[in-house]
Amino acid sequence: MYRAPIIKLASPVSILMPVYNEVDVIGFVIQEWVNDVLQYLPEGSEFILDDGNSTDGTIEVIQKMTEKYPYIQLITNTTRDGFSAAARRLYLRAKCPFLFFTDSDGQYVASDFWKLAPYMESHDLIHGAKIGRKDPALRRYASSIFNKLSEFLFAVTYSDINSAFRLMRKEVVQRTLPQVNCMPKLLNAELLLRAELENFRIKQIYVLHRERRFGISRGLPTNRFLWDSLLAVKGLLKIKESYRVNPDFHPDHKP
Repeated sequence: MYRAPIIKLASPVSILMPVYNEVDVIGFVIQEWVNDVLQYLPEGSEFILDDGNSTDGTIEVIQKMTEKYPYIQLITNTTRDGFSAAARRLYLRAKCPFLFFTDSDGQYVASDFWKLAPYMESHDLIHGAKIGRKDPALRRYASSIFNKLSEFLFAVTYSDINSAFRLMRKEVVQRTLPQVNCMPKLLNAELLLRAELENFRIKQIYVLHRERRFGISRGLPTNRFLWDSLLAVKGLLKIKESYRVNPDFHPDHKP
């Protein structure tokens, strides 16, 4: 497996990770990020996790890790309000000039961070698109349709719009997050599209995707597949409509 070389960064980074009931894998995931990324980041970098009101012992595992590594922070919740709410809290909590968002299930490879890092100074958002993705077939199928529809509506060519592996300047989040309200279940997809529509400099990089070590994906419940798919399409149309009133918008770059 190719490992991108570790480079010395000039600016600290906030690593952001939502978590929900991942007790079997979260210790491995945190340690991987510490070993392969955090220990090489500049002073002032931070690793923030949102516990999502986990009930399986995940919180206790993370709390032990915070005692070992002072730069790890835990946002605790008393209610379960979902992925997008957790993601929004993490984005708002981050203090560093660069933010990196990723999942907690261990399917992304932490060292792939260094594939994105060389583009920090030349781009505003570096989007890690999964290659050889190991998601369930239904989720891959829905994602393919969503990506094609996004390409048709917005003239973009991202292969994995909702991927949760991206490095971005804080200004991107500050500019786009207040407008992100059209796709509650796909916050990261909407953030990427709005960054594109606001003409931020975006680069797409392919990253590896592994099988889950434990549990199953919670990203697309089969009993809500049709309804959530319709909401996603409606959200895309709302985003498109929101930019039609902006006569200065001219998409002038591609990933």
